[in-house]
Amino acid sequence: MADISETTEKFCLDVEGEPDLPSIAKKKNRLIGYVITFLVTLTLGTTEIFASWYTGELGGSGFLAGLAIGSFGLVYMFSPSIGGKISDRIGRKTSILIATAAYIGVLILYPFSSTPIHLIIIRALEGVVYGFIAPSIEGMVAELSPESQAVTLGNFSTSWSAGMIISPFLIGYVTGVYGVFSSIYVIIAVEFVSLGIIGAMMQNYRMKTIFREKRKAADRPRPVHSKTSARFIASYLSIALWGVVSTVILALLPRYVQGLGYLTEDFGNLLMIWNGVRTIAFIVCARLPERSMGNVIVAGAVLSGVSSVMIFAVNSLWIWGAAMAISGIAVGFSYLGALYLIVSATEDEKGGHAGLVESMGGVGLFLGPMVGGFVMDISLQYPFMLCAVLSVIVLLFMVPLLWRSKRQTDREAVI
Repeated sequence: MADISETTEKFCLDVEGEPDLPSIAKKKNRLIGYVITFLVTLTLGTTEIFASWYTGELGGSGFLAGLAIGSFGLVYMFSPSIGGKISDRIGRKTSILIATAAYIGVLILYPFSSTPIHLIIIRALEGVVYGFIAPSIEGMVAELSPESQAVTLGNFSTSWSAGMIISPFLIGYVTGVYGVFSSIYVIIAVEFVSLGIIGAMMQNYRMKTIFREKRKAADRPRPVHSKTSARFIASYLSIALWGVVSTVILALLPRYVQGLGYLTEDFGNLLMIWNGVRTIAFIVCARLPERSMGNVIVAGAVLSGVSSVMIFAVNSLWIWGAAMAISGIAVGFSYLGALYLIVSATEDEKGGHAGLVESMGGVGLFLGPMVGGFVMDISLQYPFMLCAVLSVIVLLFMVPLLWRSKRQTDREAVI
């Protein structure tokens, strides 16, 4: 008979030290997490579009417009991995509350911006504070519902995508009617609402270690996915592709559409199609079998390439609308599939692992607008050609990695 030894298992305690966080409290925290996610990405989506657009209004080049977006991604390569680990230690509510208050302070700087450099700096500061918010919420919803992580992470992704549906409206319509900074004043008010919801309604809790008897790990092998495994590397590639494609769409599509003679309302409508379909893609993806997530991120890379070709090859609002729908599915699959593959690979430290996902996204969020903005100064179509080429490259690397990961998992299951 195998030896028996004590190993640890983590569970939730509320702040009063009750044996377990009640199920109603867990559900309430998850719902609050979804609401906060919706509100904060409404804010983030607005500033992404605003920073790029207003850089152009101030006379900045395509490169500076890209840098106004890319400075966020540059910082975001590092801040989520740090923010997720800190959230694991100090608690989800504390981390989200402090970061939201700091975010309000950053947003207040926007009405004082008068040069592209100001916008670049402010966007970098956003990358710091958002790097604490996103992995904290991702870690919370996953650990409070370990039996259905794909669904809860899907709900998280759906919430942030739904928030961004409203962002183009604020830029395309509210700004045109009420003035340059009117959309910024709206999102400052939104973040004050978020701060109140977190402080008054979110239940604080902590994770405590208990002991139980079970077999030694040597006697009960189970799949272990390291941060450098084939599964993780494929997920990193998918997340980086998501970051590049998403920021090229958000930061450079408005300039592309207007450069070809269309109106502000036209790119606003295209972005609402993109965000709306992406939201639907998250809902669908969260309901797919967990074993299919590898196929999901492959489909995301294929569809990213197809939509990018449609955008640069044809000058037609109707074709662009179809391309936005396809791209919405693509980025939804690329993000959520990779998020699940990484966060579900561990039973604890989910904030840290969610931070890994977001940090790799930061690579794409930096490279997409930076390189895209640079080549756009040469030709308006080049950023979308870049996305098409990158999609093919990611696909060529991703497929063998996922195949290797599947064979490794199958071998461990047999053992």
